[in-house]
Amino acid sequence: MTTKVKKITALALAAAACLTSVTACSSSGESGNDVVSSEPPATFNEEEQSKIEEIEIEGAEKLENPLVTTLLADWDLNPQKGKPKSVELQMFENVYGGKIENINCTFDERFTRLSTLIASDEAPDMFSAGDLDVFPMGVYKNIFQPMDDYVEFDSELWAPMKTINDKFMFNNGHYVAAVSADAGVVMIYNRRRVEENNLDDPADLLEEGNWNWDTLYDMMKKFCDNAEDQAALDGWWFESAISLTTGVPYIDVVDGEIVQNLDDPLIEKAQNYMLQLKNEKLPVDKAVNGWQVNPSAVKAGKTLFYPVGIWALYTSTFNEDYGDYEDIMFVPMPKCPYVDDYYLPAAITGFSLCAGAKNPEGVGAYLKCAMLARDDETAKEISRTQIFEDYHWNEDMYEMQQKIVDMTAEHPVFEFYNAVSAKLSDLVNNPMKETFNNGVSWTQTKESMKPAVQAEIDKVNQELEKIKK
Repeated sequence: MTTKVKKITALALAAAACLTSVTACSSSGESGNDVVSSEPPATFNEEEQSKIEEIEIEGAEKLENPLVTTLLADWDLNPQKGKPKSVELQMFENVYGGKIENINCTFDERFTRLSTLIASDEAPDMFSAGDLDVFPMGVYKNIFQPMDDYVEFDSELWAPMKTINDKFMFNNGHYVAAVSADAGVVMIYNRRRVEENNLDDPADLLEEGNWNWDTLYDMMKKFCDNAEDQAALDGWWFESAISLTTGVPYIDVVDGEIVQNLDDPLIEKAQNYMLQLKNEKLPVDKAVNGWQVNPSAVKAGKTLFYPVGIWALYTSTFNEDYGDYEDIMFVPMPKCPYVDDYYLPAAITGFSLCAGAKNPEGVGAYLKCAMLARDDETAKEISRTQIFEDYHWNEDMYEMQQKIVDMTAEHPVFEFYNAVSAKLSDLVNNPMKETFNNGVSWTQTKESMKPAVQAEIDKVNQELEKIKK
């Protein structure tokens, strides 16, 4: 692949910082107590530190209250011992005298723990918005507040993210500060296994403008051999991701109002495509496998693709699942042939400001550092080096990452069914997978779920309307 190397993104920076610095969350989940990392973080070498210190932040002043308590999550902004800090964290410490203290917990208890801390007047300052489940739920539940007094969303610095951040507005206030956007799901594969099966390399198809639902289908048909236990797809993320390539989410937020698109003909086309794959026995039959997924089957040559978030490639052991480092590759979701533009499911690196936050100014200062690190050439080069040294990416992976970032930025699509209410998530998440997993027609599924979906949407919209008044 000869795609020109472009820039490292803030999502890559955040993933590099976060996924290598997770503290012992298991004890948090068992005891309910907060776990704060006691491991001293690594530092940059003298040359890198000197370069970071040269990055200027206009109008920056030391914070009166430099401590920022953040992230009720199963990951940590502070790195583990032996791992470098992210550039933005180093800048935050250098320029503002800031410090970030993480309160870690299990993924499932984030919102319960946040509500408890807010009620006891111990609210943290920041909360990760990267899971796309904070807005609009956090608005009507009063657990987040607008960030506009602390983040200059209309400034030149934030201009690259304006369209995306405006998506998370309600009542003229921004409830998410997204620093970057990237592909929500990528298709991971093993190039050596693709070559062994005499298949076209998906990266080459993408370069030729020919990576779409049809060419994916052709590859899957040629690869699958049920007698040899070879399947095309595994994992939990394909169903929603392929549907979002139509540009139409199941649940959307438009001008502060929640809407459902279950009757949209493009969603029906995506569902019919998945039904075809299921009827031809192309995906792994998860029911037969006890509803367990097996990414390591890619390495073994038994599964062709493993669609998953790009975060799966920011671990120190991803080669154990997908193959030798030099053989691992990925591409974006294939283009929907029924639309003119190339839409991609989008993920963000970003944060929300908690209700009752004691240090909102510190949140704004940290986010300013994150935006500067995203676009500063020195910061980008340092972070690029970290990706190769810490995660052993090959050059083609890096180039593909940059290409996908640019593609996603052109036409990002966000899915909101996990961000409205737990009930709405249950009403949509599993039913929309019935076609792919169990061969149930979309017409049947849609008609059975639509009344309850609309009732829940109407209920939440009424709560949001009260806030407008």
